[in-house]
Amino acid sequence: MRALYLGRFNPPHKGHIYSLEYILNQPDIDEIIILIGSGEKAYSLKNPFTGGERYEMVVTMVKEHFNYDQFFISAIPDINRNTIWPANVIDLIPSFDVIFTNNSLVQELFTDLSNKEVREIPLNKREELSGKIIREKMIKGENWQQAIPDELLPLIEKYQGIKRIQSLATKDEIK
Repeated sequence: MRALYLGRFNPPHKGHIYSLEYILNQPDIDEIIILIGSGEKAYSLKNPFTGGERYEMVVTMVKEHFNYDQFFISAIPDINRNTIWPANVIDLIPSFDVIFTNNSLVQELFTDLSNKEVREIPLNKREELSGKIIREKMIKGENWQQAIPDELLPLIEKYQGIKRIQSLATKDEIK
């Protein structure tokens, strides 16, 4: 059976690895579609990395920690219409049987507006493995690196991610 796992991955972190491991450890799951949401958004505090940068980071992370053949990875733009969003997702990606998410809005939309099963993932170290918290630490110059897979640190440096996020902090609000 194929599962859908979605997130913004701004940036990908060790909590995402935990979630993917959890999904693959389900006895009925053989493959995962990783869907990078808000793929068109970039250069804001909530979405500092481009869709392409996030895609490269997710692919790098998956190749380092998993059998890449079990994954489909894609990005999707926001359409800003919740009532048709699940149908848009279903239309744009390979078929799937179940969606794994802890986002209450996504759970409600897929439960109410599609015939897809929705499952939650147990949270793991949420107080430190959260994109928002990691971005806040980057702004403040605090230690954020331990939350990020080692293989992604050179990519964040390549994209000048810290400089970008700190610059955005002077122009944007933390979300």
